[in-house]
Amino acid sequence: MSYSSYNKQRGSGLMIVLFVIVVMGLMAMVMTKIGVSSQTMTTKEVLGTRAWFTAHSANEVVLTKIFPLKEKENGCKSYTSQEVANMMPPFQKGCQVIKVVCTPKSIRLLSGKKVNEYHLESTATCGSNNVAMTRTQEVWAKDLNE
Repeated sequence: MSYSSYNKQRGSGLMIVLFVIVVMGLMAMVMTKIGVSSQTMTTKEVLGTRAWFTAHSANEVVLTKIFPLKEKENGCKSYTSQEVANMMPPFQKGCQVIKVVCTPKSIRLLSGKKVNEYHLESTATCGSNNVAMTRTQEVWAKDLNE
């Protein structure tokens, strides 16, 4: 029994179609994974920026306690998240200040006078249980009484 060249090539088209389907499926999976990774990175970047600005705002609020416009008060102390939340306008949804620590230090100048220096460090977090970013920001300030 003799087979023609057509009979010998039966099924080769099926193999090509199967190969193309597998390759396209793998490419679709990779593209989906890249898209999800990109979305996660963008979310983390936005939350990190929000946390940084929340920590920055907390430092600014405490600086207004240390250097008020009217009479001097002792505003340099450690603040809890609740104390900072009471002093500030509402945060963005999902953001909170964890702590603000103020450390005073007295420095003696060459002239013999003392100047107060303040080291503020605030920590804020933004996000949810799935994706949360925490940022810490430091500020140094000193009295101008020389």
